Parts: sequence; C-alpha cells; structure tokens
Amino acid sequence: MVAMAAMLMFSSAIIAQDQKSNPEWKGEKKEFKRGEKPMVSPEKRAEKMAKVLDLTNSQKADVQALFVKQAAKRHQEMEKVEKMRAEMKAQFAADRKTNDEELTKIIGQEKFQKFQIARAERIGEMKGRMKERKGMHKNHAPESSTPESKGESK
Repeated sequence: MVAMAAMLMFSSAIIAQDQKSNPEWKGEKKEFKRGEKPMVSPEKRAEKMAKVLDLTNSQKADVQALFVKQAAKRHQEMEKVEKMRAEMKAQFAADRKTNDEELTKIIGQEKFQKFQIARAERIGEMKGRMKERKGMHKNHAPESSTPESKGESK
C-alpha cells in the first residue's frame, strides 16, 4: 500500500510538471513589456481576435474601432503622466536648490561641500544597487552575489 501511494504521488508530480501552456499564448506577454517591443497595433489585435473567435467582418470592424479608441485614450494618459513627471522633476530640482541654499547658510560653504561629496557617494551606491537589481531580474542572479566577487573566502 505504501509503495502504491508513493508511486501515485510521484506520478502526479510528474504530470503536474509536464503540463504546458497553450502554444498560441507563448511569447505574447513580451510584446507588452515596456521597452522590449512596441505594443501590438489595434489592427493586429482585432485580426487575431477575429481569427480566434471567428468574428464576422462587421464585428471585427467594431472591435478594431474599440481598440483604436482604447489606444488613443492610453496614449493621452501616457502623455499626461509624462507631463506630470516632467513638472514634478522641475519642482524637485527647484526645491533642492532652495534647500541647498538654506543649508549652506546654516552649516557654511565648507561643510556643505563635504555634504555634497557624501551625497554623491550615496547616490552612486544607490545606482549601483539598482543596476544589480536590474541584473538580477534579467539573469535571475546578479554576478556580484557570489562570495568570490565580494572578496569573501570560504
């Protein structure tokens, strides 16, 4: 009985690992990732939907019109976000300049220069960590995570 139970569990684990997704879906997500490939055009989306769902020509035209409308709205929203981002960036820069001027008055020019050097070092460290994180997502493991690369010994 125990052997049969073990075989049943083992076979179900193999079957669960062997299941594959629909081949039509494979790679589709990559098309929508930011920066890798451009978005699929509304025409291509409507064509694919028409093929998969066996739509009539009028349904296909209506779906395509809807997709065009959605794409235009998405484009407008993205432009708004970019504009807001630029405005916020300009505001942060102005605020930083004001804060730096006030800090200089309080601590003096010499100490402020030391502060700027320390700030630049912190920013450099943060950028290095961000690059490491990006590398981790691409390669699933950053090169600097091994003990040898960190100068550690076993």
